[in-house]
Amino acid sequence: MKTQSSKPSHGGTRQGAGRKAAYGEPTKTVRVPQSIVPVVVGYLDDLKRAPQTTGVDTRALRPIAGSRTATMVPALGRRVRAGMPTSGDDFQVDTVDLGKHLVRDPSSTFVMKVHGWSMRDAGISHGDELVVDRDVAAEDGRIVIADIAGELTVKRLKRTDTGWLLQACNPDFADIPISDKSELNIWGVVTRLLRVV
Repeated sequence: MKTQSSKPSHGGTRQGAGRKAAYGEPTKTVRVPQSIVPVVVGYLDDLKRAPQTTGVDTRALRPIAGSRTATMVPALGRRVRAGMPTSGDDFQVDTVDLGKHLVRDPSSTFVMKVHGWSMRDAGISHGDELVVDRDVAAEDGRIVIADIAGELTVKRLKRTDTGWLLQACNPDFADIPISDKSELNIWGVVTRLLRVV
């Protein structure tokens, strides 16, 4: 008696069939927390495009891990003067966990690298890193990361008589008027600036 095989007897793998390698190398399926899906999608989209010039380099975007090792540093008991020098007999009064000091909620916080000079007069320079919190309210006057036509930019959010404005902090760059805040996709609020000096 002949048994039938469940395997088809025709067809087979064809050259060039299946999903195409969008990134020039093999890919792997992974699970990510729901809150960072937009980050991952934006990062992957950016890999397919030429580098952008709207103010935020998403290739350098890094989520801050929820389970992290504490980085404790000493907190000295004296303040440093920006005028006349003080004596050097400072004493340690406590330690500070830098992660908790810089980040309110790790699950909603990311670090993004700045590309460009449109926020120069707000003290934000090309190459700086921004700590961005997606759960902080985007209020008038806050520096925000906004999604404009699929690209991220860093600007100051301003309310005007005619609507909302994404304000550049450098006269060489144009502001971006937004007639209705509902049309504005705020991606997060800048809470800290990180710079190597």
